[in-house]
Amino acid sequence: MLILVGATYVWYPAFPKPSNDKYLLAIQSMWFGALGGVIISLKGIYDHSVGADGWDASFNLWHIGRPVSGAVAGLMTVVLLQVVNASGDLSAAVVFAAAFIFGTQERRFFNFLYEVARLVVQVPEETKGIGLRITSIEPSQGSFGGIVVISGQGIEPNASVKLGGGAIDDLTVAPDGMSAAGLIPRSPAGAATVDVVVVNPSGASFVLSNKFKYTA
Repeated sequence: MLILVGATYVWYPAFPKPSNDKYLLAIQSMWFGALGGVIISLKGIYDHSVGADGWDASFNLWHIGRPVSGAVAGLMTVVLLQVVNASGDLSAAVVFAAAFIFGTQERRFFNFLYEVARLVVQVPEETKGIGLRITSIEPSQGSFGGIVVISGQGIEPNASVKLGGGAIDDLTVAPDGMSAAGLIPRSPAGAATVDVVVVNPSGASFVLSNKFKYTA
């Protein structure tokens, strides 16, 4: 449907189009962002539609919303580039490429927007340390010795990360505290699906319940 709309927009002369070039660029960027969202959704379907557990219906809404969030990312790409380059014209090719890339990386893009907004509208009370919060572990299943990446915020350099009762080996924490990576420990006896537990040296902790599955 998105390809059909794009083809109609380009080749059908009677299709309504805004006269202002900036509005035209914004609409086209939204299309490229939405296309990026569709592409990453299709990749997710390819990667996760088959397997022992089959299709996970809890991701249906995520797939449906990918074109929408991609279009929003495309629109914000134009706005941010206009802010950075307010005195000059934008290259359409650069804008479209950026919109498509941000459409495929929606989570990172909105994390970037969050950080920009936090710097712009930060109040004194918010200057205290960021609270610990874990959002995901990737991959969500694996075996002993494999690499996992934990994403979130407020992860301190000497934090402890456990899968069930076993601590992740060779843990490395990103300087911004938004991710950590390490090696999967041995599976606890009798446990297939375990909790992801992150504990900071300051005492703060966060638990993702039943989010990692050990495979043979």
